[in-house]
Amino acid sequence: MRFAGAWLPWWVVGVCGSYLLPSPVILPWLYAFVTLLVLTVWIGWQWCRFGCAICAGVIFALWRTDIVLQQQWSLTDKAQLQDVVIQVADIPQQDQQRSRFVAQVTLPNGQQQLWLLTDYTKQSWPPGSRWQIRAKVRAIIGENNKVGFNREAWALANHIGAMGTIVKGQRKALPASTGWQQWLVQWRVWCSARWQAQIQAYPQGVALLKALAVGEQSALPAAAWQIFRPLGLNHLVSISGLHVGMLAMLAAWLCGKCLLYLPIRVYQPWIYTRCTAVLAAIIYSALAGFAVPTQRSMLMIIILALTWRRGYLRAFQLWWLTIAIVLLFDPLAVLSVGFWLSFLLVAVLMWAGEGYGHTAKWRQLVLAQWAAGLASVVLVAFCFGSVPIISPLVNALAIPWFTLILVPLALLSLIIPLDILRTVAAYLSEQTMRLLYTIADYAPEYYPAHAPLALWVLAIIAVLLLLLPRGWYLRPLCLLIMLLLLCYQPPRPAQGETVVRIWDIGQGLAVSISTAKHELLFDTGTAYAAQSALLPNLRAAGIRQLDTLVLSHNDSDHDGGTLLIKQHLQPRSIIVGQPQAYSFPVQACKGGTNWQWDGVWFEFLNLPVEAKSGKNEHSCVLRVVSSDKAILITGDLGKKGERALVTAYGDNLFSQILILGHHGSRNSSDINFIRTVAPQYAVVSAGFANPYGHPHVEVQQLLVQGGITLLRTDRMGGLQTRLSASPLHWNPLHNYRPYWQRKPVSEKILQ
Repeated sequence: MRFAGAWLPWWVVGVCGSYLLPSPVILPWLYAFVTLLVLTVWIGWQWCRFGCAICAGVIFALWRTDIVLQQQWSLTDKAQLQDVVIQVADIPQQDQQRSRFVAQVTLPNGQQQLWLLTDYTKQSWPPGSRWQIRAKVRAIIGENNKVGFNREAWALANHIGAMGTIVKGQRKALPASTGWQQWLVQWRVWCSARWQAQIQAYPQGVALLKALAVGEQSALPAAAWQIFRPLGLNHLVSISGLHVGMLAMLAAWLCGKCLLYLPIRVYQPWIYTRCTAVLAAIIYSALAGFAVPTQRSMLMIIILALTWRRGYLRAFQLWWLTIAIVLLFDPLAVLSVGFWLSFLLVAVLMWAGEGYGHTAKWRQLVLAQWAAGLASVVLVAFCFGSVPIISPLVNALAIPWFTLILVPLALLSLIIPLDILRTVAAYLSEQTMRLLYTIADYAPEYYPAHAPLALWVLAIIAVLLLLLPRGWYLRPLCLLIMLLLLCYQPPRPAQGETVVRIWDIGQGLAVSISTAKHELLFDTGTAYAAQSALLPNLRAAGIRQLDTLVLSHNDSDHDGGTLLIKQHLQPRSIIVGQPQAYSFPVQACKGGTNWQWDGVWFEFLNLPVEAKSGKNEHSCVLRVVSSDKAILITGDLGKKGERALVTAYGDNLFSQILILGHHGSRNSSDINFIRTVAPQYAVVSAGFANPYGHPHVEVQQLLVQGGITLLRTDRMGGLQTRLSASPLHWNPLHNYRPYWQRKPVSEKILQ
């Protein structure tokens, strides 16, 4: 008890805090550990003991993480062709364009890694099958903006070392391996196929059953996941820790009831009930393929079964012990959002339950729902940038329905070979999905701007104070802090100034231009980039509505996210380069069109284009002038269009910032055009190790010869600058880079 209460929390703090360090050097921490250990033995100072535990946690996490980082694919500018042997490790996820799956890969040198592989030919990849393939492989380097999905953190938390694209026609079947893993995968596939007879009548219901029973989340369409977010139900539509825990509790309860009716007396029945709970958790986790979240949940239940005895450990001691063992098993779990949400919500529930143990059951349930809802406001807003308004109410009804009805029914329909049972399960799941679709149409969602870290910390303290029985009479102040968090707005540019943000959206383009009272967005990137990166970051920047959306031309990496941006940010006007490509009202960008916002000058420089010209030549060309500085954006305009601009406008093209055309392709960036614009900075928006080689070597050499500084989102992440009377200065959108994250990419580590 003393060890769990006094030492483990500080060790956990050391492990979690290590992932914020800028450098992975262990030696200083080792020196600190030895020094504090000596002081602890000689002097016995309490703070020295805590310091020892923190240093031990940091050293352990750095050591374990370094082992995983050594197995990551090396950083290169281009994807590498590699012949490898793979074994499909999970049920593939399929959509209209591709098939994606995780595979255990054996490299030519015998090293083994987990890879995320994509097949655009959508061939059959049975789980457990082995293949000799050729793939274009690259390191997992994602987008780096202020907020949004962190692909590097996700890959490390799931121990995935690389991602690759399978070369068409380059695969050869190999004999399947034998063993318990192969048997487990085949069992999961067999379970997934059990509802095949019901899939035509109840497609949505069967998809939900597959997600709940075998963790096949790809069975649900993308539209379904869109409705779960405003309802706050993402955690329910997968084999999560909640489902594993509730099923274990249900199994233990049923076991206890069965023991009561046995003709013989059973001594120490708690042994049988706990063993039943552990067995149920193991089997359910196996159905999910022992995914990382289910491993943590299973481990927590095993710990709980071994240590839960009245008076042996207090609730928070048990909580710290569980976290410590989970991190001992896998310290990289710290990089998983699910780790923080699950453990922190449990802590909030325990904190809120202190002092209410003797109240009525209904009041305890209401208090638990209030505590979870209040904590979710801060946690979900920080992690995902949104607050589902009716999530507490929906969860209050959905949690018992999913965990006590749908999940047990889904598992029973696998165990009991009755078609009527599977049909009932599919029917109820189908009706559940239809009801959720209906509710989601009216579910409000609030998107707070991303506040400073100090305000988030204050909001967490406010939540804890609000949940105290007496509240310390500070509840009005705590509610005010919560209100400030939700109403926070970043400072706007001054009159006559402009903030320019080049968002890191992979292989695509998205540039937002903010004045004192207006917002313009030039291009949206792909549909996926707009959903995962652009829209969350625009909201985090406090942008609730667009005054103007400019779509340079009809290409998926420039206007793929149009419908999403149009739906959520409701631009007052949409200006495009190819009006005939859109079914909704738009305006054409015409040369000579200009306007002013808050003392900032905007003008289109487009020229007439021949009908036979490619779509790139129709790109909108926008120039923005603020104070004595200008930025020029040309979309995918090619050299022919650039020469025409030079002829028509000459020195009037001068701009300190040029967004290079076509992501730095050699089909753009004509030498005379570059010399005429004479930029101080040239910016390339491209994906890391993209297959097109953008920015092209010839373009880079041209910029070097002209003394122009090249800025690249593929290596530097999202960028921001301010056009004002002050000299130009660029800042990354995400200022801090922990040691485990390789982007922004240093030239020294590129191979």
